[in-house]
Amino acid sequence: MTKENLMRAPKLKKKRILVVEDRDDERELLRLVLGGEYEVAVASDYDEGVRMAKKQYFDLYVLDERMPGGTCVELYLRIRKFDPHTPILLYSGQARSGDRSEELSAGAQAYSYKPIEVQEVLRTVTKLLFVSAQRLREARQAEFVAIREELAVRYGENSRSKAIAAERKQRAVRKLLRLKAKNAFLNAGGARGDFVRLWPTTYLDAALDWESEKRERST
Repeated sequence: MTKENLMRAPKLKKKRILVVEDRDDERELLRLVLGGEYEVAVASDYDEGVRMAKKQYFDLYVLDERMPGGTCVELYLRIRKFDPHTPILLYSGQARSGDRSEELSAGAQAYSYKPIEVQEVLRTVTKLLFVSAQRLREARQAEFVAIREELAVRYGENSRSKAIAAERKQRAVRKLLRLKAKNAFLNAGGARGDFVRLWPTTYLDAALDWESEKRERST
């Protein structure tokens, strides 16, 4: 098992987008526009948007400027607390000449305007997801290094105590590995959705087998 095999990504599913918009017609228009290429989920207010963003993973958030229960600024500041790198697109019915410095400085990557222009929305979404994908390789490298470092510690402990091989201890190791990998992945700029999608059980099993084989060859 080589490093390249471990770093190889599985076949990706459709990118997932969360649209938060209170107007039925505009919410359905965005669902229609984006639904051909992406998997689209919708929310109609601030509270529902927060619940969905926490419960599921998304590759992009599309937020209306104003919604029942809060504003887009309040919502994406809330999202940034648990999902720091997934791109955010805001859109508004206000004049295009308006100052967007507050929104963009708070964490949004792009801004669009109403009425919704289909081609403009698609171009912006494509660009944001492309930039996010470019950070994926670096984030996966950081994830791999974090796993290797933690495995080295855990295998060292295993040599001093066979008890670590017990099933309960192994579950704890797997949980810790996943947490360290996730933190490294997000800190390196990876999107939360990409990590969830690229963390099948087989990935961790491959990493464990690879480390075990390497140590057996060195003894």
